[in-house]
Amino acid sequence: MFSSSPRYLTLVQQVARRLEEDIRRGVLRESLPGERELVAKLQVSRRTIRAAVRILGEKHLVCTSRGVTSRIIGRPRVRPSRLPERTIGMLLPLPVGEIQPYSSVVDNLRALLYPNGFRLDTYYHKHYYSRHPAAALKRLVGRYACDAWILGSANKACQTWFLEQGLPTVLQGTAHDGILLPFVDIDMLATARHAANTLLRHGHRRIALLINDSDWAGHRKTEQGFLEAVGHFGQDASGQVLRHRGEVKALEQLIARLLSVRLPPTALFVVNPLHYLSVAAILAEKGLHVPRDISLLCRDDDVCLRYLPVEPSRYVCDSQARAKQLFSALMRTMRSVPAQRYVKSTLMLPTFVKGASIARPETT
Repeated sequence: MFSSSPRYLTLVQQVARRLEEDIRRGVLRESLPGERELVAKLQVSRRTIRAAVRILGEKHLVCTSRGVTSRIIGRPRVRPSRLPERTIGMLLPLPVGEIQPYSSVVDNLRALLYPNGFRLDTYYHKHYYSRHPAAALKRLVGRYACDAWILGSANKACQTWFLEQGLPTVLQGTAHDGILLPFVDIDMLATARHAANTLLRHGHRRIALLINDSDWAGHRKTEQGFLEAVGHFGQDASGQVLRHRGEVKALEQLIARLLSVRLPPTALFVVNPLHYLSVAAILAEKGLHVPRDISLLCRDDDVCLRYLPVEPSRYVCDSQARAKQLFSALMRTMRSVPAQRYVKSTLMLPTFVKGASIARPETT
């Protein structure tokens, strides 16, 4: 996010200038965020944050006290140069590096925004994605005066709040029913249908979907498409949806239950590449070979999947194309007024990578 080249400002000076610009523009109004929040947001160390805050203190812009957030007491007179003038806030349920596929999408989107005078800031907290997020979201929007917002994999309560506030908002993910906000996402319904039909065409008649237990509209579409495809195939096929919390222990228990029944599934459709890695490792520990003993198919893609000995069958969506669609949706939304805002949604079809993790079952 910041340059370490000696030809430019030091890292501390860059952070100080960034915070000074936020104060000048009113993005930061009453106080600076806490150290932990700044570290996560700016991706620098606490030592760097403290040194930058000291610079602001020397300029009489903030007043610091031990154990208390730094209070803003002044506004810069001179506008710092070489910084974007407007800010896009991106809301995420987890840090950007821990949630798929946001890392590459965010990098590509930032590269599109910066030359056009925008910077992209990411915010994450579990309270933003709770059942009752209004108080947390009100504090967030009150502290950071962003020109527009991107909601990544937001639940219905979060989407509803932004819709009711009339803020320029684009969803990175699918809108819940009744939420009239523009969104950009992979067509999860079509993808799940294709996945189930692919496994069925390979001769599998007992298949299961492993999916995170979360209130994401894209997950609901995945479940719907999977079950529709199995249902259309006929009575010979059975499909089950197995929700889990995402921890390795939960996946171990889930796989153990699956394999303990008399007629276990012969193929698994797994959401999230990291969970695919866990499932593959758990099966290997139990002495099962992919795809000889059980077939695997991943709904999403990640670079980590390239390092498995058996190349995973998976769906790939170009992150640069996804970022371009988000950028276009943002520009359309920001140019329009709430009463005349045109809600256009974009569903992208991913590319199926055949891989080597699917084979015909030896027995059905």
